[in-house]
Amino acid sequence: MFRKRLFESAETLIFDPVASNRNATRAALHALGFNKIELAASLEALDAFLKMNHPDLLLAELAGSEAALCDVVQSIRQGRLGANPFLVVIVTTWRRDGDLVAKVVNSGADDVVVRPFSTSQLGERIRAQIERRKPFVVTQEYSGPDRRRDSSRPGAECFEVPNTLRLRALDGLTDDQAEHKIREDLARGTEVVNAQRLRLDAVQLRAQWRLLEQREAGSRDFLAILSRLEAITKDMKLRAASRGDSVLGACDSIVASIQTALNARKSASDGSDFSPPLQLLRQSVLSLAQMFAPDEEFAAASPQRLAASRAQRPAA
Repeated sequence: MFRKRLFESAETLIFDPVASNRNATRAALHALGFNKIELAASLEALDAFLKMNHPDLLLAELAGSEAALCDVVQSIRQGRLGANPFLVVIVTTWRRDGDLVAKVVNSGADDVVVRPFSTSQLGERIRAQIERRKPFVVTQEYSGPDRRRDSSRPGAECFEVPNTLRLRALDGLTDDQAEHKIREDLARGTEVVNAQRLRLDAVQLRAQWRLLEQREAGSRDFLAILSRLEAITKDMKLRAASRGDSVLGACDSIVASIQTALNARKSASDGSDFSPPLQLLRQSVLSLAQMFAPDEEFAAASPQRLAASRAQRPAA
């Protein structure tokens, strides 16, 4: 059961750099019963608002900021921007370009609405997100609504996510009760996503380690892989902050081992022994892999290959 006025307590943000578009969208939302509407006229204002607030619905205009807006949407989905990675995101646009629409959808937006639209059309699309929202999927490169035509086919597991817009509309809940349930559901949903991401990151760490084994110590490729390992590990540390000292310790060990290897290369005049930091790096990678992806196969590193790095000269 939903309230007669579905949207009166929902918090909505409109991002649109064009004042006439913003006003038209706001008028349509008011006609639908939305009372709490905020406006952002620039990407900077959008970013600042999402860092300080967690709206239930974002209506974002694509014009003039296609690539940047897609980055914003995926940052929301990845949990890097704002407190609600499950925010309902509807993108508006004047363009009917199929490739552009596909790009927006692949960024994690829930829907794309082509202008000009009527109030009733916008209301139908918003109600669809309340009543028939797609479950989410998390992969190494994407978090957002599952776009597979057959969600039962092999691949990443999809799951239902908190829908604060729907929770606001539920009959029988006071605003305070709805807010309490939203906080609880967001915490649980974020934990599910973080667990998925940690597993994927652990798999990726192992994949990068395998690549590192195959590179000459100190070469450009070797250093590039070290940088990727460091970036993945820092992301894991942020997601695993509540999971205990063993996880944080393994992450810190990886970062420290990488820095030791980089410092050794900088200070070496006729080659460097990379074996000690690489041994520690391997142990920490394996430790995180065992914690978060124990069922994934991992080919053990060759001690001979690590020992051989002593004789290898760093790239100039």
